[in-house]
Amino acid sequence: MSREGWRGLGALVRLASARPVISVLLSVVFAFAALAYTFRHLGFVTSGRDLLPQDRPYVQRDEEISDDFPRLDQLVVAVESDDVGRSKAYAHRLAEELRHEPGTFRHVTYRIDPKRFRSRELLYLAPSDLADIRDEVADHQGFLTSFAARPTLDRLLDGIRTEIVAAFVRSAFDLGLDGDEKKVDLGPARDVLDQISTRLDRPAPFRSPWGSLFSLDRDGADAGYFLSDDKRLLFVLVEATREKASFTNYRDAIEPLRATMARVGAEFPDVKAGLTGAPVLGNDEMEAAFRDSKRATALAFALTLGVLAVAFRRVGMPLLVLATLAVSICWSLGIVTLVVGHLSIFSIMFISIVVGLGTDYGVYLLFRNDEERRLGRSAREALETTARRAGPGMLGGALTAAGTFYVLMLTDFPGIRELGFIAGTSIILAWLSMMTLLPALVLLTGRGRAERRRETGPQAVRLVARITRHPGLVVGLAAVGAALSLVALGGVRFDYNLLHLQARGTESVDWEERILRSAGRSSFVALSTAGSLDELRQRVAAFEALDSVSEVESVLSLIPAHQEAKAKILAEIAPIVEPVVAGAREPVDLPRLRAAVRALRQRLDLAADEAPSGHDRDEVVALRDETAALARKLDQVAAAAAPELAPLQDQLRADFARTLGHLKRNLHPTPIRLADVPGEMRRKFVGQSGRFLLQIQPKVDIWDRDGAERFVRELRTVDPEVAGTPVITFEAIRYMERAYKEGTLYAFLLVGLLTAVIVRRTRESVLAMVSLVLGTLWTVGLMFVFGLPFNLGNVFGFPLIVGAGAEFGLNVVLRYGEARQGGGPRLPRSTFFAVLVNGLTTVAGFGSLMIAAHRGIFRARALADARHDRDARRLADRASGPTALDRTPRHGGGPRHRAAAAEAGGRVAFTSLRPASSRSAARARHTTTPGSSCRTARESSRRGSRRRRRRRRSSRRRHPH
Repeated sequence: MSREGWRGLGALVRLASARPVISVLLSVVFAFAALAYTFRHLGFVTSGRDLLPQDRPYVQRDEEISDDFPRLDQLVVAVESDDVGRSKAYAHRLAEELRHEPGTFRHVTYRIDPKRFRSRELLYLAPSDLADIRDEVADHQGFLTSFAARPTLDRLLDGIRTEIVAAFVRSAFDLGLDGDEKKVDLGPARDVLDQISTRLDRPAPFRSPWGSLFSLDRDGADAGYFLSDDKRLLFVLVEATREKASFTNYRDAIEPLRATMARVGAEFPDVKAGLTGAPVLGNDEMEAAFRDSKRATALAFALTLGVLAVAFRRVGMPLLVLATLAVSICWSLGIVTLVVGHLSIFSIMFISIVVGLGTDYGVYLLFRNDEERRLGRSAREALETTARRAGPGMLGGALTAAGTFYVLMLTDFPGIRELGFIAGTSIILAWLSMMTLLPALVLLTGRGRAERRRETGPQAVRLVARITRHPGLVVGLAAVGAALSLVALGGVRFDYNLLHLQARGTESVDWEERILRSAGRSSFVALSTAGSLDELRQRVAAFEALDSVSEVESVLSLIPAHQEAKAKILAEIAPIVEPVVAGAREPVDLPRLRAAVRALRQRLDLAADEAPSGHDRDEVVALRDETAALARKLDQVAAAAAPELAPLQDQLRADFARTLGHLKRNLHPTPIRLADVPGEMRRKFVGQSGRFLLQIQPKVDIWDRDGAERFVRELRTVDPEVAGTPVITFEAIRYMERAYKEGTLYAFLLVGLLTAVIVRRTRESVLAMVSLVLGTLWTVGLMFVFGLPFNLGNVFGFPLIVGAGAEFGLNVVLRYGEARQGGGPRLPRSTFFAVLVNGLTTVAGFGSLMIAAHRGIFRARALADARHDRDARRLADRASGPTALDRTPRHGGGPRHRAAAAEAGGRVAFTSLRPASSRSAARARHTTTPGSSCRTARESSRRGSRRRRRRRRSSRRRHPH
């Protein structure tokens, strides 16, 4: 395509260069104005829901639930210790500290006081459990009455002998005495004997046997605490003040909370504690992204400056390029603030993208300007010529790079659409600044004067000439690499786990994973609502019946079901228990105790003799041996040993009275209503509208794609509009996946269309796209080699690198067309080094983000680096590209064409369809040397005429009539 036809680009540079001081001042003023506007108005979006299509039912439902239940987003402090008591002490101390700051921490909860439900605790048991208690009380009615009348150690052992052992013999060994198959736990009997034996030697702590005997869970010490099933984790729920105007909504609460945890942790060195929860994960992600963005941007500028300084062998030119790029970034921020108004986790890295790509256009301009200056042109003339000849390639590269971002705006995902607009606009502005501000700066600073010296024409690159002597080998190696990459494609997996994209070593991620392992549950739950308690019960039952659901939390957790049926069962226990009253204290009767122990041993002897061999018989034998040992010890002690056992007997009596009183208080419970629910739980599960909230815990791993899909699919069979983080995340992944697929397809189509429009030759357009396809395939191969998976952080790199990578092949092809029309080597030194340096600056810009702690950012940039490293070193552009262009049949082939090729660059010997003679090849190679007569006198005359006409036009402009 003729470069003379792109006069508009020359006019643009001419306009900017006519008054360079004004151009620079206007650019800087606009930049400062944009920055001031950005600092005042730019916001940040941290909610994943805000990045989804707002017309979707689950998004609207999630927003409605958030408005109706404002206390959903709680900060979760996970406290871990082998000693539950230490965990409770830590939680109590932490709550005390946090309650000193009510403006920041509105509510702190780590337990529900069970005293609120005193005399109604048994209503929380299942009807079957209450029926078991009723049956056991009936079975032990005689024992209860007997022991209550005389609560002594000997009467307890008599009761064990007559009630427990007899029942064990009848049922456990099936001796035919009773058809009942209930087995009796020997633990209480062993515990009582052990305590008696120990008290004879020394004082010891008391252990109650009554809870085991009557199946009453009397583990009241841990009642009401938010503990994991294994009791290793205690959860403290913190409701913090949300600052909507801050960078992250809960940043002002998270930082002081972590500081308070550190202070309290110093008092409990044996306790571990960490902060997690959805708000904390979101905060840490945005903090990591923002921190990584600042570091990476600074590193990108430094690396780019280093690459450009080495390429230009001086610092002045690189500083001009980076200063121009910085100004364009300021313009971009202003437009982003004006049009979009905010940045998100997707778009916050756009500055690094622009640093990686935006310098390309300045590099092309400077290298070509240097070439034109070496040909003897003045500074202004060289810049205008560069704009006309290299400008189409620069514009084409900018359009392909920006276009592949703009096509993302066709997707359904608002977060991706915003990224497309922001990055695309930034690239266009970067190109515009390089075409206006950079030429003005070059003229003002006088950069390039020292380089002005006469040369006969563009210089060839020896490396390219050597490589293109073996076109078959180059193409063959490219094909082999593509084939291997196609094979490797099946070995590159897709990682959907968003936790793997979080910042490495982040506390919230580590504790979220620890909770998943220890408690088998996540801090992320699905949400549903119900309009009444009846509807709530139906939905809870329906959700709990799903295989993928572990637990459903609602206000019903504190409003038990079937209260009337349970009250009837308790009423059946009342006639048995209410008449029982614990007798008065008595001294220890040592002779009676010895007799009771002997009788128990004899009964156990009978059970051991009649029982078949096995584990149950072994337990009976062990209990018999322990009873025999106690009998011998009692025979040896004097009567003075009775006082040693008196505290134990008194403790047994007092504990029996408390257990009996606990049971009596629960025999006539009043129903538990909604008004009885503690305020902190009512605020959480009852909305401002009066609707009831359901929090649905997944049984499957929702971070795994299959688990998340199954969980959401099953939930929607109960409630089609179920919401919550698992649903939002699942849908976001679906939209992102579809957006990236569509974006990549659109990018290839757009790049192909733009390449065809700019190049206007089918063969050259196809070859430019071939190099792009090769680079993409080789990228996949490198991903396999380095073990990089596709994930939701790096997959967006494919539409990005399609546009960015296309500019290399496009510029090579355009320069080839220019050389074919005007003469000179197919890939001159200026274009070669511009492509090389731009590839390296792209690697520097994107590679800087590999320092990111955020693993999604790290992997996205590793993917882009793999691609652009290939683009920078790609022989498909600088070797096989020219080779294929010359080897492909074209219009005008034959002797005339070979002569023109020899005159233009002298590579006929190894690029034409038919090999020239060795003499012609030698002559052709000779014509590539500097100072050779590769141009005819007629061409020199035409060139001189064009210069004279340009000087006359320039003179008329400077001195108008």
